[in-house]
Amino acid sequence: CEDCGKSLIGECKLHGPLIRAKDRVIPSRARLTLPHYLTLRVLELRAGNQQILGVFAKKVIQKRTQFGPYVGQLSTKLTCYDESRLVLQVLKDGGKYFLDTPNEDCGNWMMFVRLARNQEEQTLVAYQHCGEVYFTTVKVVK
Repeated sequence: CEDCGKSLIGECKLHGPLIRAKDRVIPSRARLTLPHYLTLRVLELRAGNQQILGVFAKKVIQKRTQFGPYVGQLSTKLTCYDESRLVLQVLKDGGKYFLDTPNEDCGNWMMFVRLARNQEEQTLVAYQHCGEVYFTTVKVVK
């Protein structure tokens, strides 16, 4: 305790606990790269309050709009498979790699793009160009 001049384990019985100053929460790299006209929304909640997020448009996005490149770590195997995550395989230097995004600080916003459940829901197509993965809208997104 600075007031008593004593080294204590735990709080001082005379002066009480310290007042804690918490760090400000900052968004992850992936969230900071999200274009201003897109937003993240919770698609579902899983055990332990794990949120599955998806990307949604805040304004109309024209057909043939290109997004990318997708940022992630190239890996010969996935760190963990989760059916809610988009798994992309990249061909590079004669090898096949996974574009893995195990956490939000290693990728960009494109890690939140989810697979369409059917053809009517599909708004994007993913493709590889010059070693990078891009998404392009295949119809107007509202």
